Order: sequence, then structure tokens, then C-alpha cells
Amino acid sequence: MRILILCTGNSCRSQMAHGFLQSFSSSIEVHSAGTRPAAQVNPLAVETMLEAGIDISSHTPKDVSIYLQQEWDYVITVCGGANESCPAFTGKVKHRLHMGFEDPSEATGTPEFIKGEFRRIRNSIRNGFRLFFHTNIEKLTVLYFGSFNPFHIGHASVAKFVAAQPWVEQLCFVLSPKNPIKESNTLQDANLRWKDLERVVRKLNEEEQASGNQNAFGSDPVGPTQAEPAGTDIRVAEKFSASDIEFHLEPPLYTYNTLEKLSFFHPHKHFALLMGGDNINILHKWYRGEELLNKYPILVYPREGVDTEALCNEKGAIYIDAPMVNISSTQIRTMMAAGEDVSELRY
Repeated sequence: MRILILCTGNSCRSQMAHGFLQSFSSSIEVHSAGTRPAAQVNPLAVETMLEAGIDISSHTPKDVSIYLQQEWDYVITVCGGANESCPAFTGKVKHRLHMGFEDPSEATGTPEFIKGEFRRIRNSIRNGFRLFFHTNIEKLTVLYFGSFNPFHIGHASVAKFVAAQPWVEQLCFVLSPKNPIKESNTLQDANLRWKDLERVVRKLNEEEQASGNQNAFGSDPVGPTQAEPAGTDIRVAEKFSASDIEFHLEPPLYTYNTLEKLSFFHPHKHFALLMGGDNINILHKWYRGEELLNKYPILVYPREGVDTEALCNEKGAIYIDAPMVNISSTQIRTMMAAGEDVSELRY
């Protein structure tokens, strides 16, 4: 697949998009160009992209004229000027899209403010092109980590909402036997929670089938190969699945390590991490939290008392406007201890 990204100067936004899109997959060929190319790539664009783990220092602005006769799967403009004056391509172009972003090079103020604008727009470009890539090229497998102690209607509501997005292939619950930054004295036995999660997955898939949504991955589950140790299997025959990989890893159990292990044994999959707004607010406390943000899409759903959308913009995560169900596992456990009926809150 060949993709061309256009803007006016080819010095900032299109170069950032070029760098991000190429980093998502080596199977696609990405180029960028401008209608009036600048002399060099903006140094602040290079600097802020390097902060996100991508080096575009070797890029140079190019004139769009050199690409006019070539064939493209996508031609994408990222600024209003290029979109309005984009030249007519004489070669074959399957899809032409516009994804507009503000120009950080036009920001004025203190050096700190200007750099903040570059970071903010860099994050918007990363998220916009991530969703483009996973909607149109390779879909995501979303990992929903949790102790699920117990699983409740709030968990189910978020899972269903996210799984219904066009860029999601599958949602996989990853059961955490023990959270390294939380107290574990209130945790139900991990094996009991696993059995309940298996029940939940069956119920979710039955509801998915009953709703008329057809499985897009085929009828045969993809099981573990002989090279895969226990717990690394993720079956893709249905929309929802569960993994007990953390039952088979040495503690302490860190999300980053689990994602790396799953990515190693499933190199063909593109994983994303799903979390609540309360967690994105403390991601800096997680083991290699900044690396998680740079390496994997982080999907964040709203939580009460947290300005989740603002935090996502600040940190470069993807805001998911899922319905908010104000119920927690802690609340359910408290009600159960008091002998109250929680059947309507469980799933």
C-alpha cells in the first residue's frame, strides 16, 4: 500500500504524519510532500517527534510535482492550504482524504508555550493517523486489563461500546491476578475470577451473535503454536475473548511487560490498551508508562470526577466517549458485605 501525505511546506504536520504512519507498519510505503516545500523540516517538529520515539531528522521537504505521475492508494492532505490547492493527480488515486490540523509553526508566545503547541498538535496527528490506519488498513485488538473483582455492568458497557468501533477487530479482557500498585487483600481468588470472566465472555459473544453482528474473522479460532507458552493464546473466532497470560508471568506484573510478551507471540496483531480516565491521570506512576504511550495506542473512557478528554489531549491518549456507568467493584463488594442485593449491578 502506498500513501502520500500533503501540506503546503512539508516541514511540520505532513512530516509528523509521515513519521507516525510509517512507524505503525513496515508493510506500507509512505511519502510526504508540499505544494510550496520549505528549505528544511522544522527543528521543533524533529525535536517533539523524537520525544515520541520517532526520528524524522533525515527527512527533507519535497515538491509534490515529483509524485504526480505515480499511483497511490491514499492521498491525504493535513492542512487547509494544501487541501484547497492540491494539484490534480494524473496517476491512479484510489482514495483522497483531508485530515486538517492546526499549524504549530504559527504559534506565538514563550518558548515553553510554543513547544507545548508542537506537542499538542503532534499528539493530535498521532491519534488521527492511528485511527485512520486501524480503520482502513489493520484493525486493533483492544486489551482491557483489570482485576474484575467482580465484573459488573460498567465493565460490560465500556467493552461493548469499544468493540463496536469500526477500527476494533476484537476486545480481549486480560485478568490481573494481582495489581502491583493496589492492595490485594480484597481480591477474590484469581481462579474464581477467571471462571467468572469466561462466563462473561460467553455471554457477551452470545449477545453479539443474537444482535445480528457477524464475525469478521472466520469460524476457526487461532490457538497457540508450539512456540507459545501457556497464557499467550488469544482466540479470534469471536468479538470478545479473555487472556490469563498474567497467571503465567513472574511477578511483579507490569502492563508494559505483558503487552511486550503478547506482541512478541502475536507479531501480526496491533494491540491497544483500554483504561479509565482515573488511570491515565496516574500513568506516569506506572512501570515504563511514557513508553506505553509512545508505543501503543492508549484508549481512555470517562470516569466521574476526572476531566478525561483534557487529560487525553495533554498526554496524547485517545479519548473514547463511552457511556459512563457510575458503579465500581468496590461499591459492589461493600454492598455484598452488607447483605444487599447486587444482582442488577453484576453482569
